[in-house]
Amino acid sequence: MFEGICEAIHREMDSLEDKYSKGTQLSGQDLEHIDTMAHALKNLKTYEAMCGGGEYDTRSRRSTVRYSREYEPREEYRRY
Repeated sequence: MFEGICEAIHREMDSLEDKYSKGTQLSGQDLEHIDTMAHALKNLKTYEAMCGGGEYDTRSRRSTVRYSREYEPREEYRRY
């Protein structure tokens, strides 16, 4: 799911990696671009997982939900 979009983002990030591996100073604009691409990849993979695509099955989803309920931090330890 969304393989073409993810591949395009990865190609762009590879291009920036090549640019900065040569010692170019990181610009604020490129940093924002990298952050946006990383965020998009994360969101696409999360969406894919929620829809049941990719390497995600109902068994792992149930165990994740159970884990999050059993190990929620106590109110007095939460940080805001």
